[in-house]
Amino acid sequence: MPEKPGGLVVWGGGSPAPARERQANGAAVVCWPGAPSSSLERERIPFRAVEDVLGPEGLAAADTAARTWARVWGRLPLVDGKSFRELVEWRGASLLWCAEAFLRDETAGPRCARAAEIALRLLAATTPSEVDAPGLVPADALLLARACTVRGVLFHGPSPGPGRPLAAFRPAPRGGLRRAIADALAPPHPPPLPALPALEAGAEGPLVALLAGEEERLALAPLLEAASADLWRGVAIVTLAELQRWETRRARRAASDAEAILRERRRRLRASPGLAESYSHRGVPFADLASGDLEALLAGHLPAVVRRIEAARELVVSARAAAVLLAVPGRDERRALLHACSSAGVAAVVVRLGAPGAGDADRTDAGPRPVATLDWAMGADPRPVLARLREAAHGRVEAE
Repeated sequence: MPEKPGGLVVWGGGSPAPARERQANGAAVVCWPGAPSSSLERERIPFRAVEDVLGPEGLAAADTAARTWARVWGRLPLVDGKSFRELVEWRGASLLWCAEAFLRDETAGPRCARAAEIALRLLAATTPSEVDAPGLVPADALLLARACTVRGVLFHGPSPGPGRPLAAFRPAPRGGLRRAIADALAPPHPPPLPALPALEAGAEGPLVALLAGEEERLALAPLLEAASADLWRGVAIVTLAELQRWETRRARRAASDAEAILRERRRRLRASPGLAESYSHRGVPFADLASGDLEALLAGHLPAVVRRIEAARELVVSARAAAVLLAVPGRDERRALLHACSSAGVAAVVVRLGAPGAGDADRTDAGPRPVATLDWAMGADPRPVLARLREAAHGRVEAE
């Protein structure tokens, strides 16, 4: 049931005096998520946590809002009727497919959508006539103020003007002199594959196993041994740390071409009104708070993705791989490797160790797909995986 209209104090921290004064005039006090409540408790000022006001369903809806915003944003028309997904294609598939986890977890847009949803639901549940937000961090206060505007509620505080951009993770840039030196020193040809069993001699191309690290190498050793015997092929095992050895001059040139395209896309999007309009949730805008997201994607994450794709493609092509087995838990990493395999015309099977994480499943519209995604545990029957590897080895996909 909505509560009786009146004043609402959304507590963010600091001196409890404003909250005490407003409460004396009949206002309710709620504590914003993550805000310290010790001073309210010490002064015995009655309050409720936002989590208690919204309940589990409301908090789940806020989390869903963040995930949904991240998923939908890349499909909105931004410039010339094209979406971000369409603007960042490379080798026949969108690079957005390799950035969904990064966009959801490391950029500001989804965080703002979640905070906006919390603010809107809080206002709907409490139906206040006016709102104060003492001590609330500037970004949350700004989103709350804009939610008040949407709901027609008076907000006491700074006018909801431009906000300071929130931080978005950006991998270290690789430009300038260091990049030029690294490109010049890149090997002209791919390195030899790791040592293969004797049975590989005279056989067709090997099975390439791209693994996250040594833990996966140890866990999958029995399976890879069975695959070598079953397919009568050698197995070349390469970890992500070793994959950079395949950043040849050819791979680096291709990555540089892709990065030039991404820079051009960044210039076009910066000048597009559609970009600012896309940063909103249920009428609450936050383009100013998320203004660093585009740089994080187009100058940070996606160039790193392209370098991974090109190194993996160089490995798969130079090895003349019959099929690829992928055991990489990170979804963006795994999708980048699948992108490389698809562009090289080589089918792949994904093997997951342990229980899959939340949201790990790939949707049917989400770019290149493996022949199969299978779970594996030590001591498990290898035959289902071997059957799909045989299928992959004999069913190469069309290269881009």
